[in-house]
Amino acid sequence: MRSTDERTLVGYQSTKLLGGLALLQSSLSIERLDEFLPSEHLMWDHFSASYERSVNKERLRKLTSYYQRSVINDMHFDIPHIALVVYGNFREDLLSNKFVALQYEKDSSVVVDGFLTISALSILLGRTDPFAKKQLGNSALNEEQKAILSSLDIRINIYYGREAQTDEEAISQLFFDINAIDPKVYSQHIITNVQDSPLNVGAKKLAKDLNLDSFGGVSELNKITKSDGYVTNYSTLTSIILTCIAGKGTRITKKLPTHLPNKTPITNQVIEHGLSKVTPLMKGWLFSLENEFKQNNNGFHRSMQVWQALGVVAHELMLNDKLSESEIFSMGKALGKLDYDKSAAHWGNSKAFKRDAIGKGWVNATGGGRTFRDKIAEYFLTIL
Repeated sequence: MRSTDERTLVGYQSTKLLGGLALLQSSLSIERLDEFLPSEHLMWDHFSASYERSVNKERLRKLTSYYQRSVINDMHFDIPHIALVVYGNFREDLLSNKFVALQYEKDSSVVVDGFLTISALSILLGRTDPFAKKQLGNSALNEEQKAILSSLDIRINIYYGREAQTDEEAISQLFFDINAIDPKVYSQHIITNVQDSPLNVGAKKLAKDLNLDSFGGVSELNKITKSDGYVTNYSTLTSIILTCIAGKGTRITKKLPTHLPNKTPITNQVIEHGLSKVTPLMKGWLFSLENEFKQNNNGFHRSMQVWQALGVVAHELMLNDKLSESEIFSMGKALGKLDYDKSAAHWGNSKAFKRDAIGKGWVNATGGGRTFRDKIAEYFLTIL
């Protein structure tokens, strides 16, 4: 087998696969990717009609943006990967235990996974998309950044028949299985954390402006425990900002909302306006409670519903544009001067609380997290 289309890849060979297949796991530079792609894409007809429709367009946009941000900011990112099936003749040379040099003709191979990955890289490198046969977008990378991207590795998996050539039916089935079954775990926290939203940017800014690192830092996880040492999490900060700008009736569902209840888009400007109220309020609150946070891990000041109640309070303050930053800071100080011990008598003045089973401490009287938050906020507002 000698031709100009011959390609050789060295990698780790896996033979413990079903269906008579073997797998070569290798990598190469993104710059060389086009050299290993076939001229014709046999699976294209299966998805050509929908490749440029809204769902794939949005996925391609997110993937392109992800790679772009990673290169511009020099951030770690998940290595791009694609998969091909060789259905023509090939030769494998065993170099050492499990390491093989696989020789095959590129036009006797077919891409079965990584279509959007290839398209995203093509956009960023200013190349013609190998599937649509046209440029699908404009690159925001300069020449130096394109060179950096080109030098990075892409993981490539190549399937081939161990004893016989892989037939069209097996290739199609592998293509359908790979692209129809999503093995990635779903979590609302994952979706909202990576979502390109001004709310996420606002949460980061709020954490920085409040100097929350000095209180123990902010966790990326949805739930925190006393032993974690964190003072709060980004999920709570995001909820505080959202409640501040949109009101207590707004909630996060599958994705972060993009509009206020009145249909106004949630922009950076809207977030900044909300932060102008919630930041001084929380600064004043934390100012009064600084020693309490250092000395007491068990008071209501560490309840995320109490933190979120400050978002409800901030929303009410947004309705009064005459309040100055110093006035809002003073209001936060006043709320912070309350006794946040779980047995403090004044909690009995709030409909949020009831006595516990032994009659010493206070517990949630509402039966729900959001209602608990709202009743605490009502109590805070009576104090102000």
